Amino acid sequence: MFRPVRTKKVYEEIVHQIKLAIEEGRLKSGDKLLSERDLAGQFKVSRASVREALSALEMMGIIAIQPGEGSYVRHLPSESMLEILATSVRTEAVDILHLLEMRKIIEVETAALAAMRATPGELEELRQSLQQMQAEVAGGGHAEDIDAKFHYILVRAAHNPVLLKVAQTISQLLTSNYRSLRLTLFLIPRMSELFYQAHCEIFEAVAAKDPRLARDKMREHLDTIQEAMRWYKHGGAEVLRIFPSIYHSRYNTSI
Repeated sequence: MFRPVRTKKVYEEIVHQIKLAIEEGRLKSGDKLLSERDLAGQFKVSRASVREALSALEMMGIIAIQPGEGSYVRHLPSESMLEILATSVRTEAVDILHLLEMRKIIEVETAALAAMRATPGELEELRQSLQQMQAEVAGGGHAEDIDAKFHYILVRAAHNPVLLKVAQTISQLLTSNYRSLRLTLFLIPRMSELFYQAHCEIFEAVAAKDPRLARDKMREHLDTIQEAMRWYKHGGAEVLRIFPSIYHSRYNTSI
């Protein structure tokens, strides 16, 4: 069913091939995917790459992972919420600031819910994602995919399936329509490091079961992203190089 993977980011090619199999009808709603081992054999990749791809597909709402049972293709209606919103993004005056505003409305309160409801297992997942983020940032990367994973786990930890679906939709729209624009954030000196620090603060508030602090830390983080995007839209990429990020003043660092 699948062909061997030949790409730099292996998991992205796996995601692409599985999505294509669904679009072409080779995989249907309710179908169970092969085991991690069998998928790794077909794709000729490591099981770690398969796990990363399955996690991404779950974040997109395309599959459901049932512990101890396997992964299943979700029921995908002909016109999903994602498709409806994506059409609006393409054809109407919907820009990244609208989506970021919507994201903040959802994720600020979701962080508070996660502080009240996160299980020990979910806290461990968040901790591991921070370790991965730290390693990638230390190596000079932006950790964009790990960032998305952190936010997904956090929303899932709120234990509200409606919030999870809406957050997944907003995240996928931002990724598919504005990825290059979002990457301009990293023109701001040391932004990758400071994003990591912000995520650590969010995690610490959630782990401390402090909903008010979790809410505040998430709002601060998303406020900065919104403000940077406003600067970019009004002045272009060069403006971001002198962006007076609130992160720098908070951590007493110099640009």
